[in-house]
Amino acid sequence: MAKRIFITGFWHETNTFAQSPTGMDDFHAYQYAEGDALFAAFADTNTEIGGVMNAALELDLNLVPGLFAGAVPSGMITAEAYEFIRARTAELLEAAGEVDGVLVHLHGAAVAEGAAEADADFLAAIRQKLPLTPIVATFDLHANLSEGLLAGADALVGYNTYPHNDMGARGREAAHILHRMLWSAKRPKKVFRKLPFAPPPQVQGTNADPVAGIMARLAEAKDWGGIWAASIAWGFPYADVEHLGVGILVQGDDFQHCSRIADDLALTIWRQRGDFDAGLIDAEDAVRTAIEAPSGPIILVDVADNAGGGSPGDGTTILAELLDQSASGAVIVLCDPGAVRTAKALGPGALFSGSVGGKSDDLHGPPVPLVGEIVFQQPVQYQRRGDYMTGQMIDLGEVAVVRAGGVTVMLTQYKAMPFDADHLAAAGIAAEAQQIIVVKSAIAWQAHFRAFAKGEIYVDTPGVCASNLKRFTYGKLSRDIFPIADDGVWPAK
Repeated sequence: MAKRIFITGFWHETNTFAQSPTGMDDFHAYQYAEGDALFAAFADTNTEIGGVMNAALELDLNLVPGLFAGAVPSGMITAEAYEFIRARTAELLEAAGEVDGVLVHLHGAAVAEGAAEADADFLAAIRQKLPLTPIVATFDLHANLSEGLLAGADALVGYNTYPHNDMGARGREAAHILHRMLWSAKRPKKVFRKLPFAPPPQVQGTNADPVAGIMARLAEAKDWGGIWAASIAWGFPYADVEHLGVGILVQGDDFQHCSRIADDLALTIWRQRGDFDAGLIDAEDAVRTAIEAPSGPIILVDVADNAGGGSPGDGTTILAELLDQSASGAVIVLCDPGAVRTAKALGPGALFSGSVGGKSDDLHGPPVPLVGEIVFQQPVQYQRRGDYMTGQMIDLGEVAVVRAGGVTVMLTQYKAMPFDADHLAAAGIAAEAQQIIVVKSAIAWQAHFRAFAKGEIYVDTPGVCASNLKRFTYGKLSRDIFPIADDGVWPAK
C-alpha cells in the first residue's frame, strides 16, 4: 500500500537590513498555493516540489498537499504573515489525517518578527504534531543553518549549485531519503559544523574557485560508504541573526565517519577564507569600460541592489552614470510602481518626464530625472524558460519601457529577479542585441547571461546587499565573524 506523505513548504530569504516588511500580499504575489493547486503550480517545474512529484511516481508515494508559501527576498516577515502560514499549515496537516512521512521545503534564511529562526520554528511546529513521524527537509545553499533547524527533521538536503539549478534533483533526493526511512526504519546520524565565516553571495558561486573546488571535495565525500546526504550551506550574510554563517552538515550511518568528513570540509573552508575576495569597480569606471568595449553585451552587476537578495530593485547609481556618459544600447530594470502608473496614464508613444528609482529608501541612490519616449506599456506575465525555477509563472504587474537616448529603462510594478532574460523579452527587449545590460543580482544572472555576454563588471554600488559587509552594523552576533570582523576563531575554544 502506498505511503501517505504530507508535503509543504515555506520559503523566504530575509534581508533584515531592508526596510520593506514582507506580508501575506507578498507571498500571494509570488508563490502561494495549497491543496491540489500546489500540484498544479509545481508540476513539471525544476523546483523541490516538482522533483518530489516525479520521485513519488517512481517510489509509489501518495502525496498529500499542504501549502507552499514563498515571497521574493525582502525585509522582515511580519508576525501576522508568519503566524498565518504556520497556523494554516497546521490546519492542513490536521485535515490530512494519518500520514506516514513529511517533506518540508524551506529556505533556511527566513526571519520573522518574533521568530529569528523562522524556518526552525516552522519545522518545530510540524514536529510537535508528529513527534515520531519521519520528516525530511530541503534548504537553499544560502541557508544560515542552526542547531534548531536540524533538530526539527530526521534528515535535511541542501542545494549544491549557485546559480541554483538543482532544486528538482534535491527534491527527488529528499523523497528517496524519506522512502529509505519508511522501509528500513533507520535514521541517519547528523554531524554539524558552524564556521565564524560569512562570505558575500558574490563569491559563493559553485562554478568558480574557491567554492568549486570545495564543492568537488564535498561530492567525493558523499560517495563514501554509509553517507546518506551531505551539504554545505554558504549562508546569507544580510541577516542580523546569531546563527549567521557557513554550515556543514553530514549525515550517515556512522557518527565518527560523518565527523571526519565534516571536520575536513570545515578546515578546508576555514583555511581558504582569505580567498573569498569580492573585487569591485566604481560605477563611473565600470560604465566607461562598458561603453568602450568593442562588442557587447557587457554585464554591469549591481551587486548591492540584488533584487533576489532582499534589495528593493530601484537603485539608481548605475543609471545616473549611464545617462551622464550618454551610453548607447544600454538596458536597466527598476522597480518603480509610481513611475509605471505615470507611464500608463500617458500611454505608449508619449513623452515620459519624471524621476525614477531611489524611492524605497535612502540607501540605493536618489531618484534620477528621466526624459524619454514610452515604447512599451502593458501588464507582463511570463513563464521562466531558464535553468532556475524552470516553468515558474512570473507576474511583474504593469510594466513600462522608456527610451532616453541610448538608455532603455524598464520600469516594473513588482521586482524582476534576473535569473534569465525572459522579463526583458516579455517587454520587447532583445538582450543579446544590447551593448550594456545592468543586472540587479549577485551571481544568479550568470546561468543565463554568460552564454552570450562579452564581458562582466561587478560594480561597487551602495545598498542592502553590498559585498563589503563592513558597511553593515550587526547587533545579534555573539562572536566575531569573518569578514565582518577582521577574523573569527575556529575551532571555538
